[in-house]
Amino acid sequence: MLEAAFNSISRFLGELFKSLLSLIKVVIRGRHRTRLPARQLPVCSVLGNGPSLNESLTEHFDFIRRTEMVCVNNFAHADIFLRLKPQNYVISDPNYFVFTEQTTDRDDIRRTLSVFLEQVKWPMTLYVPHFAKGSYLLGQIERGNPQIKPVYFNYTVVSGFQRLTYWLYANGFGMPQAQTVIIAALTLMINRRFETIYLFGADTSWHEQIRLNDQNQLLIKQIHFYDKPSDVKHEPVYSDKFRQRTFSMASQFLSLHKVFRGYEVIRHYADSRGVTILNASAKSYIDAFERAQIANTVPSK
Repeated sequence: MLEAAFNSISRFLGELFKSLLSLIKVVIRGRHRTRLPARQLPVCSVLGNGPSLNESLTEHFDFIRRTEMVCVNNFAHADIFLRLKPQNYVISDPNYFVFTEQTTDRDDIRRTLSVFLEQVKWPMTLYVPHFAKGSYLLGQIERGNPQIKPVYFNYTVVSGFQRLTYWLYANGFGMPQAQTVIIAALTLMINRRFETIYLFGADTSWHEQIRLNDQNQLLIKQIHFYDKPSDVKHEPVYSDKFRQRTFSMASQFLSLHKVFRGYEVIRHYADSRGVTILNASAKSYIDAFERAQIANTVPSK
């Protein structure tokens, strides 16, 4: 009896502390409130970059094309990007926003920027965190392609009492921790009030590719749907800028825990907003969302 009361009080105090901390962060960053455009269709598809997306695009291309599409990070590397002509694109990788013309080790970012500037000939909304404002990348896009409209979202991580955090999410003052870009994309699309969000290419199977070498270094092979698997090798995942030490196995699995916990938070938030998220990925380890089998039907407009 006393133990249960103690645990209840501890949980309350923990949520109170997190709520107060979140409010302090919101006060500091409140001027960066997210303002989102209205949805164009009632149904959208969020396309992750997992290898299984190739199967989904082969089998359900027409279905996906008839939804409002959301692509992420380096999706523009794929030839099919120009066929899909997605209306929305989300980039949350902070490396994009410290990139400059002098950067020598990020050819992937340079390639994405080149596609944006030279090949995007349709209206596309680009969602980036507010700290990207003033970066070299956004400056190039804003000056070089008027078809791409940047929308800056407030990536202030908030938590605490559920009613408070959901209100902060809904009003653009904060977000759940986005350990992956998909979590950020889903939060934004929930707040745009889509009726149904289909998730494709969300394999979330990185643990299958974790290795240790003889030096106890953590190695991961990150394969995307636009990669040739034979070209992708296991690489060390360094934890310091001097590339002397890799992350530990414990820290890597803690990071994975944050990913899957983030999906659970998103599921409950979507339910509170009356938004249905369906995981239609051909392969996925995400268990927070109901699985969906896509029929050969067109989503209603």
